[in-house]
Amino acid sequence: MVKLHLASAFGGLLLLSNCSTYGESRVEELTALADSLQWQQRLLENPSNARAAEAATWAENNLREFELLLDDGNVVVSKEEGRIISDVSRARRLLKDQGSRRTSLPKSAARAIGQLQGLAQAIASGAGKDAAGSPIDSAYIAREMKMELAIGRDVMRALEETQQLAERGIAIWQETASRCDSLQTVCRSRLAKAIIEGE
Repeated sequence: MVKLHLASAFGGLLLLSNCSTYGESRVEELTALADSLQWQQRLLENPSNARAAEAATWAENNLREFELLLDDGNVVVSKEEGRIISDVSRARRLLKDQGSRRTSLPKSAARAIGQLQGLAQAIASGAGKDAAGSPIDSAYIAREMKMELAIGRDVMRALEETQQLAERGIAIWQETASRCDSLQTVCRSRLAKAIIEGE
């Protein structure tokens, strides 16, 4: 009889230990993703918003200048020169995309972080109900974890992609700026020559 009581008690302790470990692993998973999102948000400031905006303005202005120079068909560029203009266009597209994302992502990231931390806290504290009064049972935890982790990972990917867009756009700016200036000088010369010859 004593042996049975001991076995039962040991089994109960083992079950509690397993449940506790299971809960802790879920809390750690939620907390780790929330921390990663916060870290990635800070990384988004490198390159800075001001630097990316400067590159975006450069791309916008220079692409418009090329459009004006080539608009009437009097100026013809070679295939190699066309690649320079294509690079400017690509930089504008990349920087425009990251600019719009930088505006919307902070709110999405803040919400995702708050939801992850809130769910982790509810699991860690053993809360019986959520803020809306819904019972927090195993099915609730599984459902909410699946949803919040998916949202958090989507936001993480968006943050990483936004940083990459900015880096790529700025890299094109730095690599292309001098060639862009030279090509515009050449195009202006060709346009002036075409106008003189057409008079």
